[in-house]
Amino acid sequence: SRGLGDVYKRQILMNSRRNSVPGAERFRQQGVTMKANHSKQKNALRVIAFLLVAVLIYGALSRILAVNDPTEQQYIRSFHQEPKNSIDVMILGASETFTDYCAPLAWQHAGFTSYPLAVSAAQGTIYPSMLREAARCQSPSVYIVEVNGFLYTADEREQLADAAQHKWFDTLPLSAEKIAAIRESIPAGERSAYYLPMLKYHENWKGGALLRESLQQQKAIRSVGYSYTKPFLSLSSFLIETDEIPVRQQELDAFNEQSLRTFCETAKALGLENVLFARFPHRTVIENGDAVFAKLEAIVQAYGYDFVNFDTQLDDIGLDPLMDFANAEHLNVLGAEKFTPYLADYLRAHYNLRAAHSDAVTAEWNNCAAFTAQMLPCLLYTSPSPRDRG
Repeated sequence: SRGLGDVYKRQILMNSRRNSVPGAERFRQQGVTMKANHSKQKNALRVIAFLLVAVLIYGALSRILAVNDPTEQQYIRSFHQEPKNSIDVMILGASETFTDYCAPLAWQHAGFTSYPLAVSAAQGTIYPSMLREAARCQSPSVYIVEVNGFLYTADEREQLADAAQHKWFDTLPLSAEKIAAIRESIPAGERSAYYLPMLKYHENWKGGALLRESLQQQKAIRSVGYSYTKPFLSLSSFLIETDEIPVRQQELDAFNEQSLRTFCETAKALGLENVLFARFPHRTVIENGDAVFAKLEAIVQAYGYDFVNFDTQLDDIGLDPLMDFANAEHLNVLGAEKFTPYLADYLRAHYNLRAAHSDAVTAEWNNCAAFTAQMLPCLLYTSPSPRDRG
């Protein structure tokens, strides 16, 4: 029996050893698998980190090199320097908004802050992007929308769209909103140059006047923290009797009407109540203009928004049809000095603009007003005479 017991013991020991081999192998395999998974995770993290660094570098280079209009692009960059929720009135549109209107002058006259967020020849198709960008950074009491962007003819849209779109989109910081806005506004076959603006501006690697000017302006704004004049492009030329006043065939065609409705729907989706659509002063004559603006007014009022046509108020504003216009589309500095306080008074009469501001914001705008007060007389003194202009 003793020998039989030893046999049983040996069998049990051998069985236990045999049974332990798969368990050890499984443990070893699990360890290998864990190491492999850990290695994959590390590689994935490295790839993600590389992509993040690449995006940051690309964004920085795009900001430096994607230059097409240093002054107007700086207007957009300066907007992002303004303290959050410090702007009482946002003005959206094309070049009329920063030639006809001077924000520091409005502060000096009426005590509210304002900012034109615009690019020359902007069309209504990019106005929703402007609106969302403004609403992302500010909570103004009222938005003013200059309506010329909804009136371009088909030929004008084709001629002007590309430059205005690049000024706007190429200057915006990279974001999901920017990508969505490009998809909304730009035909599919043309989007790559907007997603990757470096493709368009590779020549700027060589430097040049535009790049130097852009870098100088960015440095000046960074040193102060804000723009002294906000967007204000002072024009000193003026019209003379022999200048031809154009008659344009602009209308609220199907394309423009859809752009207008899309903008209104965007404003509604953002919960905006106070939106003033405005026609800034022009000398241009629009054929059947009364009918065009009546149709536009009816559409915006259906969404609960307001409309005013300052073309019909030139006498009330005190504008001289020659001396106060740089050309048929824009006021000069003399006209801006008249229209700005007139618009400021209109806004105060129709909207509540009694927002309180911090000491820092008040100091900023007082500095801007003081600088502008010194600048404007110099501009007036250097305005050309008709003989110089001719």
